[in-house]
Amino acid sequence: MNHPSKIRIIEPFIILVLFVVLAVYLLNVFNTGNWFWFLNSAANTRPTHIVILNDGERINLERGQPEFETLADAVESSLSRLNNTDLVAVGLSEETLDDYATDSLVLELHFDQPVTFNTIARVGEPTQLLIPIRGRHAEANYVFLGAQGEWWAGAVRMADSSPLLTALEELGYDVPESEPAGSF
Repeated sequence: MNHPSKIRIIEPFIILVLFVVLAVYLLNVFNTGNWFWFLNSAANTRPTHIVILNDGERINLERGQPEFETLADAVESSLSRLNNTDLVAVGLSEETLDDYATDSLVLELHFDQPVTFNTIARVGEPTQLLIPIRGRHAEANYVFLGAQGEWWAGAVRMADSSPLLTALEELGYDVPESEPAGSF
């Protein structure tokens, strides 16, 4: 009987590490329903319709309007990076929605196709987003999710809302000072 001249430990260890990494990746894929859960970004973020709620005034913007294009570009830029890996445990009460309708600056974004959030959280398939700019929850860069006229519990957080705030300011809206990303 011949004994091997060397005991190989490195190869099985590398295989074990690769197996564990693959298992963790696939577990997260099955949990989130998203192959790109690790990117911490959003896709399909160009809205088809934008509603600006400004201190009780409702302004509808459609594709082709210069204001729409400016805001849509800013939305895509602001949603390109997220600052959380799970849903933030916050929701929209009727009182908050009433405040948004009468005494705040809020963007309501509508999409033809669901927005894909590449996060570790399962966020569903939202076709509408609500972004408070001035008023309740505005300082935290929250983005509330919803579909079919309903707002869901939980929010994601933009890493940098300054492109959106700058675009709104250029369009003449009273926006709060932009805070550096991660300072809240």
